[in-house]
Amino acid sequence: MTKVVRMLAGRGLAAALGIVVLGFAGAYSAHEAQAESPPNPPARFAGSVLVDGVAPVAGTRIEARVGNSTCGVTTTFNASGQSRYVLDVPALDPGATPNCGTDGASVSFWIGDKKAAQSGSWANYQLNQLDLTYTSPTPTPAGSASPSATPRPPTTGGGNAVPGAELGWLFAALGLGALAFGVGGAAVARKGR
Repeated sequence: MTKVVRMLAGRGLAAALGIVVLGFAGAYSAHEAQAESPPNPPARFAGSVLVDGVAPVAGTRIEARVGNSTCGVTTTFNASGQSRYVLDVPALDPGATPNCGTDGASVSFWIGDKKAAQSGSWANYQLNQLDLTYTSPTPTPAGSASPSATPRPPTTGGGNAVPGAELGWLFAALGLGALAFGVGGAAVARKGR
């Protein structure tokens, strides 16, 4: 009986544990692959740009924000005597573009560091034609209270990390460790014979 217990404790138990852990790793990896789907297409905004009634120079920064998150940046270009822009605002993707486009989300635009008077509604099934303008506020007369400036919100970083992706490697490493333990147990069982 002790030979059977020793054999099961060494070789069989570790091998069974290794197979179970590797099975979990495979099932987890298959679940992750199944859960991934192609990303939603972005919403495309395009139009002309005017600042105080004048076309800004080519290369002026245009930024799209959903809430406080920067969700797209481009620059202006000149076409047919107009300053124009084309900007793709990505769809919500928790791993890469959190807090960005969802159907009907309000998208605000910034021309350089000035907030455009217009905002758009995020829709990725059509071209969103939106002409952007900014008009400087009229100067306040001397002795009047001046409006306080609103600070720019911080830009958020984007990453390509997929939450939980490292767990597949953890299960595989544990499975290989258990398998090595089983091989070592088999060697000890053979010496004990």
